[in-house]
Amino acid sequence: MKKQQIINYILSLKAPDNGFFLQSGFNQKTLMSSAFSILCLELIDGIENIDKEKEAELFLNAQDSDTGLFIDSTREPLKNKSPNFEDDYFDFQTTTFTISALDALGYQPKYRFKILDDKRSFNSLREWFYQLDWSNPWHESNKVMFLLQFFSHEHIRYNEKESKSLVLYILDLLDESVDEKSGFWGTDQGASIFNAMAGAFHFYNHYKYYQRDIPYQNLAYLNTISLQERDGLFHPLGGGGACEDLDAVDMIYKMQKHDYKNEIILSRAYKSIMESQNDDGGFPWALRPRIPLNYGSQYLNPIKSNFHFGMFRWVIKRNILGSFIPLLKDSKLYRYSGSDNMKYYINKSDIWSTWFRLLALATIECQYPEIINHDIKFQFRSLPSLGWQFV
Repeated sequence: MKKQQIINYILSLKAPDNGFFLQSGFNQKTLMSSAFSILCLELIDGIENIDKEKEAELFLNAQDSDTGLFIDSTREPLKNKSPNFEDDYFDFQTTTFTISALDALGYQPKYRFKILDDKRSFNSLREWFYQLDWSNPWHESNKVMFLLQFFSHEHIRYNEKESKSLVLYILDLLDESVDEKSGFWGTDQGASIFNAMAGAFHFYNHYKYYQRDIPYQNLAYLNTISLQERDGLFHPLGGGGACEDLDAVDMIYKMQKHDYKNEIILSRAYKSIMESQNDDGGFPWALRPRIPLNYGSQYLNPIKSNFHFGMFRWVIKRNILGSFIPLLKDSKLYRYSGSDNMKYYINKSDIWSTWFRLLALATIECQYPEIINHDIKFQFRSLPSLGWQFV
């Protein structure tokens, strides 16, 4: 793995004028795919390879002055000036990555986040928080993360003390709602350990940045490492998943275990991720095994803590039956956030997966620097958001 090789891959995704494609072949440009590329360049200390002012224009011109949200050109203009986190999820997600990309470029949004005004009190936050569907923490936790990032951005970049108090209050709400039997959120509402692990990842950056104790840390650690598969990664279908693998690796690192078992767990993940790099310098979402029969077995035993009926059915269909009926195996074509404008083949390089794969490698290297065998000096985000790490 070499820095210039990865830079060349990212630049190969450059769209005419400004912005970046998610994956070559589809050549679909969105604010998010462009943000992923910029954040990936920041991570490998290669952002000087682009015209920062020109790239910033793409984002700055996309901000809605009435709400503060950044609206992608592939989307319809906001019809409702009071958008909500479910119906307008894509726009909140776009805004989250856009403000990080702008910050990496040395710019800030032109307009304040007016969309947050109805959340700027403890009572409104509490009511909103407990109306979320915690039976699906992987999805719902993103909404909480959006708020945490928006408020922390206001606190850190604009010295808004009220915004800091709102961040801390959200963390208070998380503390009081975590399931003490799993160390995660949502498992007491029917969520699987796998789903809940991916959800908990979205909170740990702010716990660590604001120097808060991770609740039930030891239990959360044990449940996270229990998800590791025989290939060293954390996806039950085998071959990993750029999101799920970073989630687990990041959480394991943040819980700061320093024993031989922990070293084996992270070194196995590191080796598998390194070996997944493609010849073009990028990384794929996943390399599914041809016969996934031996993956996901921990979800099939009713006496194990990881057993969950929904996961049981998923593994049986994709892995057991999929080993004999290829049509039942995992599809090779994904749509990021369900968008037809962000399609990618999971076994080919894409910029989202490349950024997340490199983040996982950089995170493991924080704890075990002796493992480094490349010329990249990773640079994490300075704000608590995806891409930040405490070191």
